[in-house]
Amino acid sequence: MDPSTSAGTANKEFLLEYRQLGKHFDSGHASMQALRDLNFGVRRGEFVSVVGPSGCGKSTLLNLAAGLMFPSSGEVMYGGASVRGINQQVGYITQRDNLLPWATVYDNIVLGLKIRGVGREAQRRLADEFISMVGLKDFVKHYPSELSGGMRKRVSMARTLIYSPEMVLMDEPFSALDAHVKLVMHAELLRIWEADRKTILFITHDLTEAITLSDKVIILSSRPATVKLVVDITLPRPRDAFALQTSPEFHSLFATLWGALKSDLSPHVIG
Repeated sequence: MDPSTSAGTANKEFLLEYRQLGKHFDSGHASMQALRDLNFGVRRGEFVSVVGPSGCGKSTLLNLAAGLMFPSSGEVMYGGASVRGINQQVGYITQRDNLLPWATVYDNIVLGLKIRGVGREAQRRLADEFISMVGLKDFVKHYPSELSGGMRKRVSMARTLIYSPEMVLMDEPFSALDAHVKLVMHAELLRIWEADRKTILFITHDLTEAITLSDKVIILSSRPATVKLVVDITLPRPRDAFALQTSPEFHSLFATLWGALKSDLSPHVIG
């Protein structure tokens, strides 16, 4: 068992599970309840997206899963054990790509391998594989400042996937991209994910993005957030990110999810 976890009552159905989760933050004399009685799980090999109003605690869920913070009540279970420290079984892709500006594409991608003490030959072999996977073979000697936003996201994905984490946490990774670039990145992520069906928990504000990518979409309420709706996305795979949005099934799913989400959005957000 990983030292960052401790024994709990295992539910083998889920790789990651939030149980009766509550989280509040104290700042000076103020206290804010972010999450309340929140329950859901992510099965091994499943792609799950979480959607909710701004500030409802979506990113907090990822930080809890990674062991970067801890619940105020309830439990976060990973692999049948309670997360009690840094969860070394997960990779974390944040909104910012956090690339080292002085390092090339190659050096950014192998950074995690170097930290883990992987030998140079293995670094080179894995780097070649993942650089090819994300379509950056012609840019290995480029620096982040020389790349487009979409390319930087590809580097960030490769840097996380190269050390083969059991699960990947993704916090609105494409939110800063233009609409057409985002669609291209959806297609790229679907292609990469289909190769090994790695478990993913994906945070987004975008219902279209959530439906396109996911096996399951979870709608959270406004703060203090709890689960309002869980919808299985039964659209067949592999999926064409470009053609998918024209299907009646897609529009039906969108209407269902929007119906659950819209009552918790302010008029400024939906107007």
